[in-house]
Amino acid sequence: MAAGKPMPLATGKYVLFVSILVAHSLFGGYWAGTRPNGAGWRFFSWHPLLMMVGMVGLMGTATLTKKRMGYVNTKMHGIIAMTGLMLSMGGFYVIYENKNQMGKDHFTTWHSWAGLAVMIGCTMVGTVGGVFLHPDFGIAKQNGTIRTAHKYFSRFLLLVAWAATLSGLKTLIGDDMMTLVIFAGPLVVAAPFTLM
Repeated sequence: MAAGKPMPLATGKYVLFVSILVAHSLFGGYWAGTRPNGAGWRFFSWHPLLMMVGMVGLMGTATLTKKRMGYVNTKMHGIIAMTGLMLSMGGFYVIYENKNQMGKDHFTTWHSWAGLAVMIGCTMVGTVGGVFLHPDFGIAKQNGTIRTAHKYFSRFLLLVAWAATLSGLKTLIGDDMMTLVIFAGPLVVAAPFTLM
């Protein structure tokens, strides 16, 4: 194999990092949805759960799946990513409606603006992927410039989404840095393999 040519992500690493991301999204999303302590499950709780499952669990898995290379993995990448986007849109709806019900203003924090930017950006990147890069009918599937832009813009959006999860949690728990560090741990472990 030529020097510099990427190698497919090994099965063991794939299973390990998908497991980390999916478990973190489910348990972390549920846990964040029940903060602050004693708040319990409520309508708002769907926001962190759906956003975490969509942007951490599924979008992270989609990125790792693409790194497995090949036709089937490329198609699975698109399906998993779009499923993640749909779940995240559900989480976006929940927080928007929750703010409406509480009579609060929208888009007043870095967290909310980051979330909006990620939702718009992922919709754009997903559309480009489906229209231009789909392995069966993409109108520019061999275009290296579009592929590279899709790859790096997607990873940037994922990084912003993951930072937004920490920002949102900080809003719920305050300045408990130890909890934030523990919550960030799975993302930090998976980031080099997912985002690089």
